Amino acid sequence: MNTTQLRQIIDHYLDQLSSDRLRLVVDFISFLVQKEHREQPNTNDEDTNDYRPPNRGSLLRHTMTWQGDDFEDCLQTVYETRSQIQA
Repeated sequence: MNTTQLRQIIDHYLDQLSSDRLRLVVDFISFLVQKEHREQPNTNDEDTNDYRPPNRGSLLRHTMTWQGDDFEDCLQTVYETRSQIQA
Protein backbone atom coordinates (compact mmCIF):
# COMPACT_ATOMS: atom_id res chain seq x y z
CA MET A 1 0.00 0.00 0.00
CA ASN A 2 1.36 3.40 -0.90
CA THR A 3 1.12 6.59 1.16
CA THR A 4 -1.85 7.94 -0.78
CA GLN A 5 -3.85 4.76 -0.22
CA LEU A 6 -3.00 4.76 3.49
CA ARG A 7 -4.14 8.37 3.82
CA GLN A 8 -7.42 7.55 2.07
CA ILE A 9 -8.07 4.68 4.46
CA ILE A 10 -7.24 6.86 7.46
CA ASP A 11 -9.57 9.60 6.18
CA HIS A 12 -12.34 7.04 5.72
CA TYR A 13 -12.06 5.92 9.33
CA LEU A 14 -11.64 9.44 10.70
CA ASP A 15 -14.92 10.46 9.08
CA GLN A 16 -16.68 7.87 11.22
CA LEU A 17 -15.32 9.02 14.61
CA SER A 18 -16.93 11.30 17.16
CA SER A 19 -15.15 14.52 18.13
CA ASP A 20 -14.05 12.95 21.43
CA ARG A 21 -12.38 10.08 19.60
CA LEU A 22 -10.82 12.50 17.11
CA ARG A 23 -9.18 14.33 19.99
CA LEU A 24 -7.60 11.04 21.07
CA VAL A 25 -6.39 10.47 17.52
CA VAL A 26 -4.85 13.96 17.43
CA ASP A 27 -2.99 13.32 20.69
CA PHE A 28 -1.75 9.96 19.45
CA ILE A 29 -0.55 11.31 16.11
CA SER A 30 1.18 14.21 17.86
CA PHE A 31 2.94 11.69 20.10
CA LEU A 32 4.05 9.63 17.09
CA VAL A 33 5.38 12.66 15.21
CA GLN A 34 7.34 13.89 18.22
CA LYS A 35 8.74 10.40 18.82
CA GLU A 36 9.77 10.04 15.18
CA HIS A 37 11.43 13.44 15.26
CA ARG A 38 13.43 12.47 18.36
CA GLU A 39 14.54 9.25 16.67
CA GLN A 40 15.85 10.99 13.55
CA PRO A 41 19.62 11.56 13.52
CA ASN A 42 20.66 15.19 13.93
CA THR A 43 22.72 15.63 10.78
CA ASN A 44 22.00 19.34 10.44
CA ASP A 45 21.34 21.71 13.34
CA GLU A 46 19.29 24.00 11.07
CA ASP A 47 16.78 21.19 10.50
CA THR A 48 16.11 20.83 14.22
CA ASN A 49 15.41 24.56 14.52
CA ASP A 50 12.75 24.31 11.81
CA TYR A 51 10.81 21.57 13.58
CA ARG A 52 7.36 22.54 14.82
CA PRO A 53 4.85 20.12 16.33
CA PRO A 54 1.65 19.62 14.34
CA ASN A 55 -0.97 22.32 14.75
CA ARG A 56 -3.87 19.83 14.82
CA GLY A 57 -5.69 21.79 12.12
CA SER A 58 -5.58 18.95 9.63
CA LEU A 59 -7.65 16.64 11.84
CA LEU A 60 -9.99 19.28 13.18
CA ARG A 61 -11.61 19.53 9.75
CA HIS A 62 -13.19 16.16 10.52
CA THR A 63 -15.02 17.41 13.59
CA MET A 64 -17.20 19.89 11.67
CA THR A 65 -18.00 21.90 14.81
CA TRP A 66 -16.18 23.01 17.91
CA GLN A 67 -17.66 22.03 21.25
CA GLY A 68 -15.93 24.33 23.71
CA ASP A 69 -18.19 23.89 26.71
CA ASP A 70 -16.30 20.95 28.23
CA PHE A 71 -13.09 22.72 29.23
CA GLU A 72 -13.47 22.13 32.96
CA ASP A 73 -14.20 18.43 32.44
CA CYS A 74 -11.19 18.07 30.14
CA LEU A 75 -8.95 19.92 32.57
CA GLN A 76 -10.09 17.68 35.42
CA THR A 77 -9.37 14.61 33.30
CA VAL A 78 -5.85 15.90 32.64
CA TYR A 79 -5.26 16.41 36.36
CA GLU A 80 -6.54 12.91 37.15
CA THR A 81 -4.60 11.06 34.45
CA ARG A 82 -1.31 12.91 34.06
CA SER A 83 1.93 11.23 35.08
CA GLN A 84 5.53 12.19 35.65
CA ILE A 85 7.76 12.86 32.64
CA GLN A 86 10.16 10.03 31.92
CA ALA A 87 13.66 11.17 31.03
